[in-house]
Amino acid sequence: MDKGVKVLVVDDDVDYNLYLTKFLSEEGYTAKGITMPSEAINVLEQDRFNIVILDLKMPQISGTELLKEIKSRFQNICVIILTGYPSFKTAVETMKLDAFDYLKKPFDLNDLRKALHNAQKTYCLIKSSKDKLKSDIGKKLKFLRKSKKITQKQLANRTGLSPSLLSQIENGQIAASLNTLDKLSASLNVKLSYFLEENPTEIIADTY
Repeated sequence: MDKGVKVLVVDDDVDYNLYLTKFLSEEGYTAKGITMPSEAINVLEQDRFNIVILDLKMPQISGTELLKEIKSRFQNICVIILTGYPSFKTAVETMKLDAFDYLKKPFDLNDLRKALHNAQKTYCLIKSSKDKLKSDIGKKLKFLRKSKKITQKQLANRTGLSPSLLSQIENGQIAASLNTLDKLSASLNVKLSYFLEENPTEIIADTY
């Protein structure tokens, strides 16, 4: 599971809201809970969330109305519906409004885990192992370079690599070859395994 996935819980039940946000945090998600449905749109406009867990029966505005408004403004946000008052009618209605899943309270936490996992796959929120490796190497390179107070231009001069290439590697946009990593490790005075220690069997090719 990608720990960068952000989940907003919209449920007017304070205890249940805390229960869900605590569970999500323990699962590795970045979670935020709000109990006032009227605040949902404003919160979504201010911060970027990937998934919304939305209670269906709330005061001020129904979950169905809020779902409709969320999907009209933020088409790429995944919405999972929770309800203590399930019915065939509301299930069909929410699915027509592009809700991703419909869970009945109380529910097994494994069902929520499964719904969240499926949501990540469907909405492409799970990074592939190669993407994760590129990202990890980029973060390590950037951290090491800055800790040694070396600019990209200075590192480029030391290694013979272009500043553009170094920038793309640091941002996880492209994969670095073992030859490139060897040059970097030599210039930064670290072992090549510094970049690959979590994935020692991965061999990646230059894409430039």
